[in-house]
Amino acid sequence: MTTTSATTSTDPKGFRWLYLILGIVLFVFGIGIIRHPVASYFGLAMYFSIVIIVIGISEIMNAFAGGNSRHWGWGLFIGLLDLIIGFILLIHPIITEDILPYIVGFILMFKSIDYIAESLQMSSLKIRGWGWIFIAGIITLFFSFMIVFYPLFGIFNIIIWTGLSFIFAGISSFVYTFVGRG
Repeated sequence: MTTTSATTSTDPKGFRWLYLILGIVLFVFGIGIIRHPVASYFGLAMYFSIVIIVIGISEIMNAFAGGNSRHWGWGLFIGLLDLIIGFILLIHPIITEDILPYIVGFILMFKSIDYIAESLQMSSLKIRGWGWIFIAGIITLFFSFMIVFYPLFGIFNIIIWTGLSFIFAGISSFVYTFVGRG
């Protein structure tokens, strides 16, 4: 039996310069997202529509791949529904911009409920660290309610967190360029 492991090349002749370029591009995009929130929000809405279409196609392909499964019809239905919704949102970007905070808010709400339930199950099994997951679930639940009930709060946060994510991804990529060089 052989075991392989992924290693990162620290060879100066490698492709480290790509990480430098990527870091600069991500950083600049992050600043651009924060400086131009309206255009950025529109772009995020369009990206969201395309992601729903891709998810729909994946669900449909998965349904046909598992055709003998008991729930293949449900998977096909969900895939077709995602595909239709994705195309409607892509064709009507104003609708997408209007509902994006609600979609993000409800996704975070369901995820937070999952975190809370998982943490309580971990607690009953005496697994250490369950409290951190519980607290993260409660905080996520609070912010999900803020996004759903105060959509402007949601829009603002979607833009800020996306911009900051790009900025920190850029910084990470930039730092990675120089790590391990001697």
